[in-house]
Amino acid sequence: MFRYCLPIVLLIPTLAFADAKKPTFDEDVMPILKQSCINCHSNDKQKGGLNMATFAATMQGGSSGVVVAAGNPDKSRLFTMSAHKEEPVMPPSKQKIPDAQIEVLRLWVEQGARENLGSKVIAVKPKTDIGLKSIVKGRPEGPPPMPAAGKLKTEPIVVARRPGAVLALAASPWAPLLAIGGQKQITLVNSDTGDTVGHIPFEHGQINDLKFSRNGRLLIAAGGRGGQYGKAVLYNVETGEKITEVGIETDAILAADISADQTQIAVGSSSKLIRIYSTADGSVLREIKKHTDWICAVEFSPDGVLLATGDRNGGLFVWESYTGREYFSLRGHTAMITDVSWRDDSNSLASSSEDTTIKTWEMENGNLTKSWAAHPGGAASVRFSHDSRLVSTGRDKITKLWDQNGGLQRQFEAFADLGLRVAIAHDNAKVFAGDWAGIVKGWIAVDGRTYIVADTNPKTVAEQIVLAQQALTASEAKLAQTNAALAAAKVNTDKANAELALFQKAIVDLTAAAAAAKVASDAAVAAAAVATNATLTAQAIVVAKTAGATVFQEAAAKLLDASNKNSANAELKIQAKKAADIAKVAADELAAANKLLVDTTVAQKVATDKVPVAAKAIVDAAAKVPVAQAALVAQQAARKPVFDAFNAAQVVVTAATAEVVAAKAKLDKLKPPVVVAAPAPVPAPSKPAVVAAPVPVPAAAPPKPAVVPAPATAPVPPKK
Repeated sequence: MFRYCLPIVLLIPTLAFADAKKPTFDEDVMPILKQSCINCHSNDKQKGGLNMATFAATMQGGSSGVVVAAGNPDKSRLFTMSAHKEEPVMPPSKQKIPDAQIEVLRLWVEQGARENLGSKVIAVKPKTDIGLKSIVKGRPEGPPPMPAAGKLKTEPIVVARRPGAVLALAASPWAPLLAIGGQKQITLVNSDTGDTVGHIPFEHGQINDLKFSRNGRLLIAAGGRGGQYGKAVLYNVETGEKITEVGIETDAILAADISADQTQIAVGSSSKLIRIYSTADGSVLREIKKHTDWICAVEFSPDGVLLATGDRNGGLFVWESYTGREYFSLRGHTAMITDVSWRDDSNSLASSSEDTTIKTWEMENGNLTKSWAAHPGGAASVRFSHDSRLVSTGRDKITKLWDQNGGLQRQFEAFADLGLRVAIAHDNAKVFAGDWAGIVKGWIAVDGRTYIVADTNPKTVAEQIVLAQQALTASEAKLAQTNAALAAAKVNTDKANAELALFQKAIVDLTAAAAAAKVASDAAVAAAAVATNATLTAQAIVVAKTAGATVFQEAAAKLLDASNKNSANAELKIQAKKAADIAKVAADELAAANKLLVDTTVAQKVATDKVPVAAKAIVDAAAKVPVAQAALVAQQAARKPVFDAFNAAQVVVTAATAEVVAAKAKLDKLKPPVVVAAPAPVPAPSKPAVVAAPVPVPAAAPPKPAVVPAPATAPVPPKK
């Protein structure tokens, strides 16, 4: 069985008061008063106006007010003065009465200050009127209620040898706040960071159930001492202050809840009765007798109209919360009801059971809407989220997230032991669960990542400071190592960058050389073309000059021949002479043209020979570029792991830096503020007096929180 139906006597140490009966004024308190108090506070003698000769007179109090605040020993001067917790101590000028008698007084006040066995307990009055005039659906206005700085106890009330089973777990509906129940204390954790916010004492023993009010401003804790008594206590979330407590149970309360309008507290226990208490005066408004076994689950609907309860025999009922009349009997589960949870609109109820199933029920006709086997071996807990999804955990050690039709959306890392309690954050983004070994984990809903492991057995502040200092030292050492690794990685990246720059420059140079070769080739082709044109021109000139020289030579030869034949003709000789001169000029021009042709032919050959050389230079230069590019690609590939290592080192350094910052912040938060004392006034100089050296007095050690030994062997839940 799970947390609510455990044999709680196994988990709680026995009281010093050996007799398990309920103390009464007549049988147990009056003998103590007669022995130690009546001499000064009787019918004949009433110091301080206080008469303790009868129950009525004792409850009336004296001139300084009442001395018995039923249900609250710490506010009852009869107890505090007798226990020497408050001045003036009683009896005056005498030794404190025996501890066993002080325990009787404390237990008598705590249980409601009954006069005799036939009397009813006196209801504990609340400190404030907490009833609401109207119920606000959804998120209330204003900032979400969170504990105020310095209001909660930083020192744990109990430090055990090991964590106990997580029997009670609740998440605030509107704030990042997680409440974890334990022995004699509630631990509040910031559900965003996993940091412990503080502790609230629960002096009645083991906590079996925790629930936040619908507006998140109140927290109800229910539990007690197995086989002795049960209490449900209401606390202010922001201050940790106890507002009121109720309970006349003769066994520990297993489940409880406060109504949406904060006027009623419903509790269930092994008595098989549902008791509804008034938050106004602690009185019992009604008792519902229908269940046939221990009541293990209790929850009011968000609109305050209905109340759902489940028992160890599989009985599941819905009641009208303001009348106690039966609304529905929901039949279907075949084993213990382990938890119930309402959807925000109050139109659907989810229930989990040891029969492995989670079921949802509609509230118009009380019909079953969905049922699925959620956890082999037994489903231990179920909760609706604000977006109408469900989270659950169970004997299979796995916490799961479902849509409201039973479709599995995600399952989270398994516990090492049985899952007991589950909760979901106000923003629907985080899921929490606790197991039998005392582990509470938080997961991110969207990816299933574990992001916190809450401390369910917190150490003293002094121990936490030592651990925080050790964690800071380790974090700083880790940061130094990661910085050294980053520096080494930086050297490698700088070297890789330099090598890459050389390869990039080589490509630039080769590309420029290829471009220059192209320009040279183009110039060689152009020069060859010019030389060819010059040769062709010279050839044309030679042809023309050859023709002219031939004509002039033939003409000169004819005139010379004619002149020789007619030697007497002087004019003919003159003409022959002129023709010869012209022929000579033509021959000279022809010779010059031939020389030009030879020169241009040579120049043409030279220019033409340069063209293939320039073309080869282009090919050679172009061939080197892809080789260099391939080398660059290879260098970039070789550079990638170097830069990946550098980037990874940067990530590690960033994480290590954040770890150091967080460790410093945690240490600073734990350390008390440094108070700088004002300098003492300097006395005027005077003749020194001889003063004996004082005997050193050892400083008193700070009080340690109570250490409750855990059982030698953790109780194992019996199998069905």
